[in-house]
Amino acid sequence: MKYIEEYRDAELTQKLLADIRQAITRPWSLMEVCGGQTHAIMRSGLDRMLPPEITLVHGPGCPVCVTPLELIDKAIALAARPEVIFASYGDMLRVPGSTIRLSAHGR
Repeated sequence: MKYIEEYRDAELTQKLLADIRQAITRPWSLMEVCGGQTHAIMRSGLDRMLPPEITLVHGPGCPVCVTPLELIDKAIALAARPEVIFASYGDMLRVPGSTIRLSAHGR
């Protein structure tokens, strides 16, 4: 996969961390929105490598990750109605419901 080696380059990581340390002039709060980002940060130990002036805020999760199946099924039922024009965040259209996904009702 393209760029994987760059993500695993310890020397580059240390250089970037030094650049971050130099750039910090006050405390920073950074929110990762996606649960996948949070898992990658924790799994790699990046949270422990960052300077103490940086606080990571674990966000609400992207809609794809946090929307319950029941709500997806309700959206699919609405989208199936001929009088309804259903608009959604793009990635949500590919999230499967119990039987089909929203994109099956695209018009």
